[in-house]
Amino acid sequence: MNSYVKIEEIAPLGDFVKTSYTRDFSVIENRFPKLDTGFRTGFESQLALIKTLESSLVLTEEQKGVTASLYEEADELNSDLNFLKSYIGDAGLNAKVIEPLKFDLHNGNIEGALLKIEGVKQFVLAHEAALEEHGMAPGFATVLDNYKVSMTTKNTTQNAIMNSRKELTDANITQYDALLKMIRTICSKGKLVFKDTVYEDEYVMSKVVKRMRAVKD
Repeated sequence: MNSYVKIEEIAPLGDFVKTSYTRDFSVIENRFPKLDTGFRTGFESQLALIKTLESSLVLTEEQKGVTASLYEEADELNSDLNFLKSYIGDAGLNAKVIEPLKFDLHNGNIEGALLKIEGVKQFVLAHEAALEEHGMAPGFATVLDNYKVSMTTKNTTQNAIMNSRKELTDANITQYDALLKMIRTICSKGKLVFKDTVYEDEYVMSKVVKRMRAVKD
C-alpha cells in the first residue's frame, strides 16, 4: 500500500486518473502497447469492483449525522458543566471534580467522558441541595444520565460503522492493492508520454492526490 494514499482514497484517485487516461488512451497505447484496450477494461472493472464493495457501506443520512450529533451533544454537555462549575464554586465546593470530564469532552475523547459522567453525577447527588440553592436545576443528575445514555448509543453506532469499514477493507486489501498498482502504472507511463506538457501533472500521483483532497475539502 502506498504510504501517502489512504485506502479510502484509492477509488476516488482511480476516478481522477480515469478521466485523464480515457482522454489520452490512444496516445499512451501508442507508446506503451501493453496498456491496450484489455488493460483499460481491467482497470475500469477493478475500479467498479472497489466501488461495488464500498457501496455496501453507503450510509443513510441518519448514520452520516451520528458523528456530528455526538460531538454537538458533547459540546452541549460541556456548556452545561460550565454552569455546574459555577454552582459548585458558589457552594464552596471543589469545582476541580468536573475538570477531567470537561477536558475529555473538549478533546473529543468520548469514551473517556462517558466513564467520567457517573462520577460527576454522584457528586451532584451528594451535594444536590447546596447546588440547587445556588441555581442548579432540580434533577440535574437525571440530565447527566440522559446525556450518558444518548452519547453511549451514538458512540456505539459510530464505532460499528467504523468497524464495518475496517472489516471490509481488511477482507479485500488485495483488491485495493490491485487497483492501486494499475493507477501507478497509468501514472508512470502517462508522466513519460506527457513530460514537459500541460498534461504531465495529471499523471504525477502526488499532485493528483493533492488536487483530489483539495476538491474533497
